[in-house]
Amino acid sequence: MQELIQFNRLYDDDEPLSSPSGRFVLRYDADGVATVTDQSTGEVRWRAGEPDRPVAGRFLLGSGGAIQVESADDRYETLWSSDCAAPEARALVLTDDGDFELLDGQRVRLLNSRTGPVDSAALGDAAPVAAITGDRYLLREGGKRRHVVVRNPDGSLQVSMSAPGYGWSHTLIAPLVQWMERQPDTLLTWRILPYEGRKTRELCLVDTEGEPLWRDDMRGLSPVPPQALPHVYGGPELGRGGRLRHQSLTSISGVYTLVHQDDGNLVLYYNPERRAVWATDTWWAGDGWTDLTEDGELVVRNLCGGPVWRSGTAGSDAQWLVVDDEGGIALLDDAGTAVWEVRTGPHAPAPVADVARGSVLRRGETLRRQSLTSVDGGTVLAHRDDCRIVLYGEDGRWLWNSHFGDDGRTHLTLDDDGMLRLRADDGSSALDLGGPGDELVVGRESVVLRREDGTVVWREGEPAATAEEDHTSWLERLNDEAYCVTVIHDVEPDEALRRLGAEPSQVTTGTWTDLMERADLEEAEPNTTVAAFALGPHTLLVEDNGYRAVNDPALSAGTFAVSSYMSVNADFGFIVSRDGEEVDNFGENGDGEVNSPEARRALEEMDSEDALDTAFDHDIELLCRVAGVRPTVADVSGTARLAILDEY
Repeated sequence: MQELIQFNRLYDDDEPLSSPSGRFVLRYDADGVATVTDQSTGEVRWRAGEPDRPVAGRFLLGSGGAIQVESADDRYETLWSSDCAAPEARALVLTDDGDFELLDGQRVRLLNSRTGPVDSAALGDAAPVAAITGDRYLLREGGKRRHVVVRNPDGSLQVSMSAPGYGWSHTLIAPLVQWMERQPDTLLTWRILPYEGRKTRELCLVDTEGEPLWRDDMRGLSPVPPQALPHVYGGPELGRGGRLRHQSLTSISGVYTLVHQDDGNLVLYYNPERRAVWATDTWWAGDGWTDLTEDGELVVRNLCGGPVWRSGTAGSDAQWLVVDDEGGIALLDDAGTAVWEVRTGPHAPAPVADVARGSVLRRGETLRRQSLTSVDGGTVLAHRDDCRIVLYGEDGRWLWNSHFGDDGRTHLTLDDDGMLRLRADDGSSALDLGGPGDELVVGRESVVLRREDGTVVWREGEPAATAEEDHTSWLERLNDEAYCVTVIHDVEPDEALRRLGAEPSQVTTGTWTDLMERADLEEAEPNTTVAAFALGPHTLLVEDNGYRAVNDPALSAGTFAVSSYMSVNADFGFIVSRDGEEVDNFGENGDGEVNSPEARRALEEMDSEDALDTAFDHDIELLCRVAGVRPTVADVSGTARLAILDEY
């Protein structure tokens, strides 16, 4: 482990506390005394207790931020306490000098066991990444929130936010930080940037023009990069001006495949052994794309367009990126001369299956870590090594995906009998997906399996004739990860918000995007944002990451209401209420008894045998059926009445 959190004891069977390089290790000796040992020499550099009186027992960072040893029994008696203490300390690390350092809750250095207090100081809210050191950190304070970026001993950066009662922290790993440090004339700072159709304040690396080269949370980004020139999708070469985004190039024989992965890595695989033989090692960059620029350079980019790897051939005559059958990739000029190349083979010859190329997988063809691309170049179907098939849209979003277990050594094939299957490398069938059909075709934002006469038999994982009723698309438009959704009959939006606790001065009009943007810019507390949409005579309340309504049957005073709550940790609640009283509770703390006729009818329509299971697995469909409503995307795309409530 790299740090010990306050009040966490170091037990005998725990992983030792190590310095970043691993040279120094804190563990117990044969007598049960905590010791720091230099692994390179075997020298004991520190021992718990006094020089002439070692103290055996459990090591921890204890009360008052002091290094302590306590009894190993259930009494937790403090046996020894060091002078190395800082009241604000919340974590302890071991340095590559063999010293202890005490850190506050946001990992700012407070005290070194050898040199004493650390003179840590804030750099302000913008600085070059290299300026963030062990005692200089980035700081932004707004409202009740305190954002900090500090340097970890291993060179990574720790990004954290603290506020009364809550906070979060995550690490920017060392390879990413090293790339940031190599970008000239850049600053790490916070900026208000577009995000999922709204604006949010986010940590980013900006150039001299203020344009972001990197953003802290790029998961919600779905950029459409500048238009690229088409190429023979899935073929062995990419022309100047072309692009790979989740796509592959495969040598003529099918033995080697170069693929742009959505972790940001560009990798060359030797297919018979499913082995990577070369990579840009940009797995830390996250999703993006790879360009062969008009300037003749191969460039791997992140979702901001920031260059995370270059071939170093800018200004060359390179016209083509080619994957050959000898394990090589090269940038060639018009004469076929390599201006840049990588040679990894040749490797042992081995048979390979027929590889699908272009936009169609035909009978007898396969995809193994390879891709199909629609004719217009905007939609990609990729078979991936992480046990997943993904259909990507033009903006990189997942349009459909299928996860197929824990064994990634499979390939996608359209067998001679017309069945679309995942097969293991030994030829056994791992999963039947659909069929029979004659060709799998990737079109604009779709993938279908169809017969020769054009009849579609399978579409995005479902038989074409059995498309399910849509109860959830409207919620996916808003927030389908953590929410509380409530329908109140015969109540207008303003009255619904009043019942939930909103003051008239807190209520405004706008879209869901407006609400999310306002909450972010005002740094609103969690569980306080809510939108009220009109559904005919009824009101649909949607709380972002909230849970108020599911605990408030009084919302149904004089009427009828249904509420469903789901957290990111799968905590859930589901209540039906009438005239201010709860009548059904299908949540995790409910009894599952079905008392209302509305719930009984809905559960029968869903062929439910257990109300609690149905409320957990299909909560939104159950809510819609019990409430007798069917919201659409259009219902939640327009304006609503909005509120940011007081803390709950």
